[in-house]
Amino acid sequence: MKEMTSRERVYTASTFAEPDRVPINFGGSEGTGILECPPHGRVCSELYQYLELKNPKPVKIGAWANEVWGLDDRLKQRFCCDTQPVFPRLPPPVTHDDGTKTWPFFCGMRIKRAGYYDDAFDFPMAEMTTGEEIEAYPWPDVNTNITEGVAEYARALHEKTDKFIVGINFFDMFPFNGYAYVSGMEKWLTDFKIRPAFYHRLAGKFLELALAFDRQFYEVVGPYVDGAQIFDDLGTQQGPLMSLADFREFYRPYMAEIIKNIRQFIRPEAKIILHSCGSVHAFIPDLIEIGVDILHGVQPLARQMEPERLKKEFGGQITFMGGLDIQKLLPLATEEEIKEGVKKLIAIYGPGGGYIFASAHNIEPDTPPRNIVAAFDAACEHGRYPLPELRGEGYVDFITGLKLDSRHP
Repeated sequence: MKEMTSRERVYTASTFAEPDRVPINFGGSEGTGILECPPHGRVCSELYQYLELKNPKPVKIGAWANEVWGLDDRLKQRFCCDTQPVFPRLPPPVTHDDGTKTWPFFCGMRIKRAGYYDDAFDFPMAEMTTGEEIEAYPWPDVNTNITEGVAEYARALHEKTDKFIVGINFFDMFPFNGYAYVSGMEKWLTDFKIRPAFYHRLAGKFLELALAFDRQFYEVVGPYVDGAQIFDDLGTQQGPLMSLADFREFYRPYMAEIIKNIRQFIRPEAKIILHSCGSVHAFIPDLIEIGVDILHGVQPLARQMEPERLKKEFGGQITFMGGLDIQKLLPLATEEEIKEGVKKLIAIYGPGGGYIFASAHNIEPDTPPRNIVAAFDAACEHGRYPLPELRGEGYVDFITGLKLDSRHP
């Protein structure tokens, strides 16, 4: 088969046809890259050193959650990456003398170091329960310019590279994950049950912000992006965060509105990508109905998220991106075991297209660089069509059979 461009490769796979090889995403969208958690979890820096990159691009850590943005292009090329992200230019958080941060533009989110990670704390809306408090809150100004230089950058990527370009606006984690980041997880999960009218009013305000900032962002980058990513963690390891009935009443309408809004500005063939952690099997039919084209994460060790199950039930209806287990296989297995796992993952998800290889979430700071290289080398090598058939047990059974927990120090 003729060698495809990255853009052709991802579009072919995401329209349920077989490209020349399985597309690969490493750091080309949110949740598919690598973390850097100084001082002890510098896995991105260690990866650069392991691969002997000369004068690597400085490691730029995001405002929270320690995701590295702007990965060195040589690393992405080494890993056969087919994707490239584009972001708006949001005003940054303010760092205080004690090391904590406040992000006024992101609805007042507070951030501090918790173990390895910079995470949300001291939630500014934790006590908010009335409409009057919603109206009085210091919301970000929707007229703030978040696109300075962004259109030019997106156009240059579209015209001068062959990458599949993904637009990412962090306000698209509202009204769901964003609700938890500024109110606290417990309040978010209880508001829609004990204060449903208040929940809808506050969620409506978050939606208003998401729509406004998406409109500003996608009006200028829409002609150039191939995908638009929204994010919400809808599941835990054992199941969804809410019932299907609650999902349909308190969540689906908001996500559907965000997707509808973005669709106004992007090309018809461009894809809507949803990142979600955890067990979201119960929600996948609804996600398909409201227009999600690509589901990222597909966390393989979460309940009912086995690759065989998802491919059998939803293959040809939604494209899966991810699946490389970062909980056990990637940090704890040997290089040969990782290569075998990647071969199995591709053999299950890849036939007929509908699959983009990526990690199930950002690679964690306890992962040996050699294991990361082994995984992506295996994807580059074994992702060529026609794919090898699955041999032996399935992917999850293979990981379980390795008894990797017993190797943890």
